Amino acid sequence: MGGVSLRVLSVLFLLDALLQAALAGLFVTGDVALLTWHAANAQLLSGLAVLECAATVLVWRAAHRSGWPVLLAVVLVAVVGVQHDLGEARELGGHVPLGMTIFGIAVALAYWAFASPRAVRGEGSR
Repeated sequence: MGGVSLRVLSVLFLLDALLQAALAGLFVTGDVALLTWHAANAQLLSGLAVLECAATVLVWRAAHRSGWPVLLAVVLVAVVGVQHDLGEARELGGHVPLGMTIFGIAVALAYWAFASPRAVRGEGSR
């Protein structure tokens, strides 16, 4: 799994996080049926978070670069898990801001995947 896979996964995760926010917004404005879609999409988002984390680790190991993307990817997986639990418990006071945090992390990881071509290609020089 290389840099291209990381870029694809980071964009997929980012787009799915945006979809998740849109589904939430439509749900809270009255389309109650979209809560089912929101819950189902949470499962997809969780899977994408794990895949993105794995791809980040593999690219990072090959590149021998700064470890912040790996740390951020691991945090993403953990935060998505907490987010899922808060959503199931209907704890919107934490669920909504944490969703914004997830989107911010997704943006940071996508930025790294595209703006750090040496890291994505796996070049080892610092």
